[in-house]
Amino acid sequence: MKSILKRNIVKFIVWSLLLFACYRYVQQYPAERIAITSGFQVMIQKIQITFDGLLNHNTDAMKSKFDYEKAYDELIRIAEGNWCNDVSLLGEMKQTLVDFKAESNATIANTLPGYIRKANEFKTRVSQQCKKVK
Repeated sequence: MKSILKRNIVKFIVWSLLLFACYRYVQQYPAERIAITSGFQVMIQKIQITFDGLLNHNTDAMKSKFDYEKAYDELIRIAEGNWCNDVSLLGEMKQTLVDFKAESNATIANTLPGYIRKANEFKTRVSQQCKKVK
């Protein structure tokens, strides 16, 4: 009985050290953290789309909305990753994302072209104003 307890304590310590090493790695590399969290978000979105499809709602609008939410998130991450010093640009992109997420699925078909145009403008501004310098 004591040998089983000792073996389990050793396993617990080894796995705790491995878990801590993984945690430190994820903290040092933001891209890994993004990949982990985005995987959960994609699963939740697919469940929402499937559920709405079962209720006979228009899932195409929801899919488009989720795609452009990801595009805006990616633009913001690119700007932050490139050490963008233009606070107004980052604030404007974040506010646009908040507004876009607040749009209902019923009106998204009408407002999506405007958000696509804004995303393209933001992409151009980020590429011009935010240069990665170390």
